[in-house]
Amino acid sequence: MRAEVTKLQHQLETTMIYVTHDQVEAMTMGDRIVIMKDGYIMQVGTPLEVYDSPDNEFVAGFIGSPAMNFFHAKLVQADSGLAIDTGTFQVRVPKEYHDVCGSYKDKDVTLGIRPEDIADSLPEDSRGQWEKFKAVVEGIEPLGAEIILEMVSGQQSFTARVDPDSKSRLSEEVEVYFNMRKIHLFDTETQKVIPGLRPKRIVSELPGE
Repeated sequence: MRAEVTKLQHQLETTMIYVTHDQVEAMTMGDRIVIMKDGYIMQVGTPLEVYDSPDNEFVAGFIGSPAMNFFHAKLVQADSGLAIDTGTFQVRVPKEYHDVCGSYKDKDVTLGIRPEDIADSLPEDSRGQWEKFKAVVEGIEPLGAEIILEMVSGQQSFTARVDPDSKSRLSEEVEVYFNMRKIHLFDTETQKVIPGLRPKRIVSELPGE
């Protein structure tokens, strides 16, 4: 039905307003999405803009399935840089984000990361931008093209979307990797994203463009 409505809109060559509570419908059918909460506009943008660069925690949690993982944390000094300390595990902030995050040092923040930006295995030459810690597998959902892992590290529960050839097993402790260049950090008080810390999708240009 989503495909049929989209085809109809293109055939009619007219602007259509489609109202839905289903974020999948919004992502797949909209040229631009207006996300609202309690009568207020939270964000306006293309589907990939609101997915890659949500303005606040509500948009980040609403767009995407499985939903983005959130961790209450604090930005702390770690060696010569900064780290995000969740109280259970600690991951280092990439150097290019230090200037953006500097004013939040020793303050509470909310770390957001999407399930697809978490891995349970990586080639050795791909680990530069990834931070690792240990977690226990509490649930496994094999979906054919991917596997959804429900994981826990201390008091922190989260979801990972990993490759179908994952070797993780139920109740097993495994190494987990966060893609730190895909993290989102939110101000705990305002729930707004920390400006300048917005992962961007890399779009390859076609030859000749």
